[in-house]
Amino acid sequence: MPRPTAVLPDADGANGLTDLQRAEIRRLAARADELVEASLSANTRKAYGSAWRQWSEWCLGFGLDPQAADAPWLAMHLTALSETRKLSTLELRRAAVLEIRRRLGRPLHFDDAQFRAFLAGLRRTKGARPDKKAALLEENLRAVLLLLDLATASAPKRCLRDRALLLTGFAGGFRRSELTGFDLRDVSFTAEGLVLFVAGSKTDQERRGEEVGIQAVPRSPLCAVTAVAAWLAAPGDAPGPLYCRIDRGGHLTYGLDGRLQPIDSKTVARLVKRVIKGTGLAEGEFSGHSLRAGMMTAADRKGVPLEAAMQHGRWKDARTARGYRRHSSL
Repeated sequence: MPRPTAVLPDADGANGLTDLQRAEIRRLAARADELVEASLSANTRKAYGSAWRQWSEWCLGFGLDPQAADAPWLAMHLTALSETRKLSTLELRRAAVLEIRRRLGRPLHFDDAQFRAFLAGLRRTKGARPDKKAALLEENLRAVLLLLDLATASAPKRCLRDRALLLTGFAGGFRRSELTGFDLRDVSFTAEGLVLFVAGSKTDQERRGEEVGIQAVPRSPLCAVTAVAAWLAAPGDAPGPLYCRIDRGGHLTYGLDGRLQPIDSKTVARLVKRVIKGTGLAEGEFSGHSLRAGMMTAADRKGVPLEAAMQHGRWKDARTARGYRRHSSL
């Protein structure tokens, strides 16, 4: 992704400044660039970078400079994408190109009203049905855990980690990025269960942090607290992430600094698909987000008020939260 440039005074052109003052201005300008970059989440930066690369390739195919091509070319690019891509992809591509062009000091003046009309036309012709993954429900989890138990002898540590990860993701309604972002310091046990500190998330870009409590249900095979306690006995006192990588030999992986190495978000998605495949369900209908949808669906089935479920799952918008309930009221 192209690096943004802060709009600051031209230190070299300023009169009456000492070399030390000019150096300080350059340092502050570099720091401002870093803060602007940090204003976007890692996932957004990655998505924008991918969108910019594809826009650049498309432009170069027509002999255009992606930093100079004007709005009609972006409209044609989005029109070409509309034949095979979802509306959300078009909105992302547009936002990425406009933002990066702005940061490069080459803003592209795109008619927002015309773009909204363009999307409205697409919705009428193609429809706007959201692509929702199936929820991982309690009955699915019970079947999955039985399969994990059968694999315990061959890969005991992996089974302990996977059990804890699945049950934590379900009980807390955590996003993949939140599950992979937990550090051992974020975990604390209480008399009633477990408290996990979410340092930052999709709805907390400024990283104020939030605590999520999970109640212990010791006699239940779905008790996340029991599963996490069992898993933590495997790495012992080694510092690092709550959920670490495990190699093919079943060994925990450490970095040169002696810290455990974290899993990535793709590991969560692959785990959900792998265990679902073993139950005979269609793995393509599930993803890492199925854990979060499962929590909201289970809460709705049990009559938990929407506001309480939203607070537990850290949803800010009621309409979005309702979309996570998968056929729970039929």
